[in-house]
Amino acid sequence: MSKRELKKDYLLEAGIKVMATRGYNGTSIQDIVDAANVPKGSFYTYFKSKEDFALAAIEMVAEERIQASKRLVGDRKVPPLERLKNFFESSVPGCDSNLNGGCFIGNMCQEMSDSNEAIRIKVRQMMRNKTQMVEDLLEEARLDGSLKSSVSASALAEFLFNAWEGTLMRMKATKCREPLDAFLLTLPSLLGN
Repeated sequence: MSKRELKKDYLLEAGIKVMATRGYNGTSIQDIVDAANVPKGSFYTYFKSKEDFALAAIEMVAEERIQASKRLVGDRKVPPLERLKNFFESSVPGCDSNLNGGCFIGNMCQEMSDSNEAIRIKVRQMMRNKTQMVEDLLEEARLDGSLKSSVSASALAEFLFNAWEGTLMRMKATKCREPLDAFLLTLPSLLGN
């Protein structure tokens, strides 16, 4: 990775922390550069606008999570439905303690989908990638006979991922893990186990 790319990533990481807690509209470019401890002009070396920054931030966060999820769901020594449960459990940052912030991508979707088409499309794409991972696991479970549900893997994946996003939102709102516990308790019956 070049020095330029390292600096850009550093600026993104610092800005993501701010935007994750304050939201898109509550974060200024000045807040981002202050968090990174760089001059404001440095921001414009890498990004045309705050929107351009947000799109790159969504992509960075999504790519990190997709790579971590691929490692988890790709372990074929573990049965597919167990990998599915692990996928959801591992997707909660700090589910036992600090529930501040919530899911960066989900937060961006909730805040910006009505007002910024570029961000809405980027978030939709990233969420679709995660939903596809769930669908692939469900198809694998159907093939090995462990998925008993008669609902198509596609529809079930869409439902589970939507329920999951609601779980994350409720965890953030209540600052407790009860929504996660309810989701994980209900998951086996939804899968027909």
